[in-house]
Formats: sequence, C-alpha cells, structure tokens
Amino acid sequence: MPQKPERLEPGMTIGLVAPASAPATHEVIEKGMQVLKEIGYCVKLAKNACARKGFFAGSDRERLADLHAMFRDPKIHAIICLRGGYGTPRLLKSLDYQMIRKNPKIFVGFSDITGLHIALLKKAGLVTFHGPMVTSNFAHEKGRDYSMGGLFRMLSEPKPFGSILPGSGTERGKTLRKGCVTAPLIGGNLSLLQTFLGTPWDFSTKNKILFIEDVGEVNYRVDRMLTHLLNAGKLQDAAGIVLGQFSDIEIKPSAGGWPTQTFEEIIHERLGNLKIPVAYSFPFGHESFTATLPLGIRATLDATRGDLVIEESAVR
Repeated sequence: MPQKPERLEPGMTIGLVAPASAPATHEVIEKGMQVLKEIGYCVKLAKNACARKGFFAGSDRERLADLHAMFRDPKIHAIICLRGGYGTPRLLKSLDYQMIRKNPKIFVGFSDITGLHIALLKKAGLVTFHGPMVTSNFAHEKGRDYSMGGLFRMLSEPKPFGSILPGSGTERGKTLRKGCVTAPLIGGNLSLLQTFLGTPWDFSTKNKILFIEDVGEVNYRVDRMLTHLLNAGKLQDAAGIVLGQFSDIEIKPSAGGWPTQTFEEIIHERLGNLKIPVAYSFPFGHESFTATLPLGIRATLDATRGDLVIEESAVR
C-alpha cells in the first residue's frame, strides 16, 4: 500500500517549489502566497523558485536541490508547486527516492507535475495529489473557493473525501461506457503519461482507475496519444477510465478538406469499445475549477451516474 502523508493543520508551513517552468512574474507568486497566509498557513518559498534558465525555473540541479531541501526540512509539512509547464522528467533520474520515502509529505501539482506524481508513487511509494497550484489557481479569484476549498479539506481531514463534484444539482460527468468500479487512482496529464512508456517510471494501470486530462492539444495528437496507450495495453488493463478537462483542443482540418474528428468523436472511437466503465467531462485539469485527485487512493467511478467518489482518507 502507498504511504499516506501526515495531514495539514492550520499554522503549519507549506513549501513552494517550481520544479518545471518559471512563473510569469514575482507579483503573481506573492499574490498566491498571500492567499495561503490569509487562510492560516506559514509559507516558505524555495531558494531557486524565481530563477530562470531557458524553459525552466533554473537549472536541473537548482530545481532538484529545491525539491530535496523541501522534503528534508522537518519544518515543512506540505509542498505545493507554483506551476507546471515543462521540466520534471529531466529530474527523475536524480531524485533521492529513498530520502523522500523516509520523509513522506503532502505534494501537490498538476500538468507537467504528473512526472513527479508517477515517479514518487512508483519509486517512493508516496500518495501525492493531482491538484491546484499557487500561481495557476490560488493567485486568481475565479474558481478559488472550489479548487482550494476541496484541496485543503482533503489535506486536512483524515477521512474519505466523497464526491469530487462541486455539489448536489451540479452537472455530472458524461457516460461513455456504463458501469461502476472501485479501485486506486493513477493518472494525470495525457502527454506526460505517454512519455513514461518504456522508461523506469512506466506505470501499471492494472486494477486501477486511470484519470487523464490535457490542454492545448490538436485533435489528431490526442488520438495518437490514446492510440499509443492502447497499443501499450494501458487502457485495456485499467479497471475504469475517467477523463477530465481537455481544454483548448484544436480541431485541425484534414488534408484536402475532408471531414475531421472532434474530441468527443475521438474518445468514443478510442475508448468506447473497452469493456470497462468510462466517463468524461469531469472537473479536473487546466481550468480554474479543478478538483484534487490523490494518486494511490481508492475511489469509485460510477460511469453510469457520472460521479467519482474518493473512498478513503488520503492523509493520516
């Protein structure tokens, strides 16, 4: 069983890191930090969080040093990423997984942070959280109550979270294949998940609920990535599949002007013949309103009703 981190209580210290791309401005970092302070937490910004090098928030060595420092520091109780972008796969070979296993802490992020989620679950046996980030979510008012409220309730209460949907009467997920299944969660950003195939961080979907989201892709690339996962057996092995937000998907016309496929047509063709529950259009991903999904924790996907329920505590 994966190791659960200790719950987060008011007054505890949250460490902020940028393991991938750099935030746009220091002002947006300050705004996100202020929100955390206002709800009762102490905040520590990583040494190199404002560094710049090419695509990244500093060099690989600097970003790695920040992650290690936060996990080693006994005064840090949770680690939340400032943003995603690109860069975490470059760190995976050098991460000190043994040290992290000995210092289990809450770790939160989404998008490119999927790289760290998959690696930490597999190599350190740590439950981590695919959820909102400081400059991507906390610094903006839109969706903050739902995204932050759900995250900190999950991090602070050692009990089952329940449904990730905003509330009764809200729009539910859409059914692609009916059914209901309970299993541990695994997943994240589709383009990152694809890059792990055939690497030391390749992941198993067997007897697990696979969750997927992405942003800014082209329709044929979504088809290509799903086909890659199908060819690798990842989708057939899963106990169930739940798709979140696929934001800003470009519907690129085919050569010669022939009809092309929409996102819904692609997922119906690629996933509709699987003999497992499949549902889509859930509130997690790159939007302001985003739920938190704990990797390694049991959930129930009710694809018939369009609901995803977290069945056990994600913290201790």
